Amino acid sequence: MTLNPHSIAERLDEIDRDIAQRIPEVEDAARAWFVAKRDREREHALAFLQAEGTVAERKAIADRDHGTDGAEEEAEYEAQRAALRALETRGAIGMALLKSYGRQS
Repeated sequence: MTLNPHSIAERLDEIDRDIAQRIPEVEDAARAWFVAKRDREREHALAFLQAEGTVAERKAIADRDHGTDGAEEEAEYEAQRAALRALETRGAIGMALLKSYGRQS
């Protein structure tokens, strides 16, 4: 792709559309993660309260039983966020290139 103001503007439009399409997916992933996180915290607390032993032992039991709860939801949310950040970075680079072309004119 040849870099010129027109091609950069076209690419920025593509990035803008891509971000707009991803926003609902990111919101859904965030919602699923935060619900799963609260569920994990609740289940962890219940396991801790039901376990026997020292505080450290009870925490270890609760961690063993619920430490990975919500891992898939968290991973999906983080992946969606990373993709969105990458697009935002590409957009910022494109804007910087457009500005530099404007200064050269």
